[in-house]
Amino acid sequence: MTTLSPKIASQLAFAAYGAMNISKGIKLAVGDETKRNFSFDLTNTVKGTTGGFFWRQETGFALLGKGISQKHKNDHVIAIRGSQSVADGLTDMTCHTAGGDSGSKVHTGFQRTFASMRPALARYLRQTGAGQKNSVVHCVGHSLGGAVASLVADWIKFSPEFKGKVYLYTFGSPRVGLRGFSVNTTGRVDKMFRCVHGGDPVPKVPVWPFFHAPYNGQEYLLNRQQGFHPASHSMESGPGYLNTADHGSWDTINSQVTSNIRQRVVLNYQNRVQASGSATWADKIGAALMTVLVDGGYAAMVGVLQATGTSIGTVYDTVARSLVSITKLSVALSDQVKGLLGHMLVFAGKGANVSIKFTERFVRWVFEVMLSKVNKAAKMALGRNV
Repeated sequence: MTTLSPKIASQLAFAAYGAMNISKGIKLAVGDETKRNFSFDLTNTVKGTTGGFFWRQETGFALLGKGISQKHKNDHVIAIRGSQSVADGLTDMTCHTAGGDSGSKVHTGFQRTFASMRPALARYLRQTGAGQKNSVVHCVGHSLGGAVASLVADWIKFSPEFKGKVYLYTFGSPRVGLRGFSVNTTGRVDKMFRCVHGGDPVPKVPVWPFFHAPYNGQEYLLNRQQGFHPASHSMESGPGYLNTADHGSWDTINSQVTSNIRQRVVLNYQNRVQASGSATWADKIGAALMTVLVDGGYAAMVGVLQATGTSIGTVYDTVARSLVSITKLSVALSDQVKGLLGHMLVFAGKGANVSIKFTERFVRWVFEVMLSKVNKAAKMALGRNV
């Protein structure tokens, strides 16, 4: 029951993009090391549906493989294709939640895509014996594929029908669900390898109250690029997950504990010019927001927002009202909110000279420009070629 090497996992994530073109006679791109360990039935791919109510698109989504080497005997691979069309991009950025198969709140678009694949995946698992006690199912994906692979892995482990181990490998995956999903799936899935690039903006969306899994666990930082760079989301170049994951062992890749939004962070307004539009500062500002909400007596509200299926827009409207109320409690808390807003404005590229106003309208605007900064970078990344 050997884990996939980073090299094989990244090759599989990339190969899944070929699932779209198999019917067109285009040869599937699979690395040599992957070929030595797994075989693929190219007539047996799983199709998924993406897009909104008025625009639905069926595409080849999942590539299914079986272990052929001694090392991966009894192993199976479910490699899921990531974002590759406008329809997929719309799905990625739809930030409402729905009840997932295990009962937790997850991104509606990801759940819809997974649900359209579930019957075919269940047939495959039953027919091949994948998911039974002596097997490992490796769920792999890049971008949207990583998000859907996360739901597949969680579903297999949650289902009483399947008894085997499940390992999850994602590259540049967005957040999938709310805190409950993150906590529960972390406890269910046997191993998780979440890989990111420092400059990839896609892992930063959807924003809080969505969480990554593993919850408070490790992420594999494949490069330390600063700032948001849409090219960093690519599999092939800029720097390309295929290149940065070209390792034979996970032990040779830098890993770090996932940034914890519950970490106490207080931002001093005088230091706001230090902020920048980067993944690191997105995490710091998120933690600072949680800190001031808790300090201001809104811990219960935070808990509710992390558990309910409220839309992102409604969440931040609620938070804006709360921050304005907090500024009226004490000078210290008012300064804390001012520091937060000042750093958010610099992060968003609005500079350090915008006068801070403690009104709902102003605070909402600050949230809008910051979230726009993150979402714009993510949309650009998702719109690029693989």
